[in-house]
Amino acid sequence: MIRREGRAPAFLSIAVSASLALTGCSASQSEAGPDTDDTSEHISAFWVERQVRVLTLDRMFTEGDSGEVVENIGDERDRLFESRVVQEEGDGYTVELDEDEWDTTINLSRIDSALNDAMYHNEVTWCGDVVTGEEFVDAYIDEYEGTLDAHDAYEASVADYVDCGTGEP
Repeated sequence: MIRREGRAPAFLSIAVSASLALTGCSASQSEAGPDTDDTSEHISAFWVERQVRVLTLDRMFTEGDSGEVVENIGDERDRLFESRVVQEEGDGYTVELDEDEWDTTINLSRIDSALNDAMYHNEVTWCGDVVTGEEFVDAYIDEYEGTLDAHDAYEASVADYVDCGTGEP
């Protein structure tokens, strides 16, 4: 290979210039613009749905016979125990509301599937008309998914909804 003097520095100069130009563009595009709200949190739709399901399951245990609710859950019941979302306590069962206490080595999507199974096979009886847990959760999601901008706002909204409120912040 023959190296010609003067060509390598020119090529490097062009490559470096192009690289700097591209870096400058991507840096300016990633900066927060005037319409960007740096205080907003990313709220996962899966997280919101999980919150509604967990609080609804907890209320199902409170309102009815927790043993019957657990028995109705179906094929995915064991995942709720393995992940420590549902725990046996005395003569009944409790729901662990603190997600940090769950064993998430069991994939969260599998936990979500088990919570969905619990909603599908049990009813919400405490807010007027009796509906499946699935219908109850779906009604909240249809109304509020994507409308709030903080986890604590959703937590308050979901708690109000499960307690037969409107769920409005």
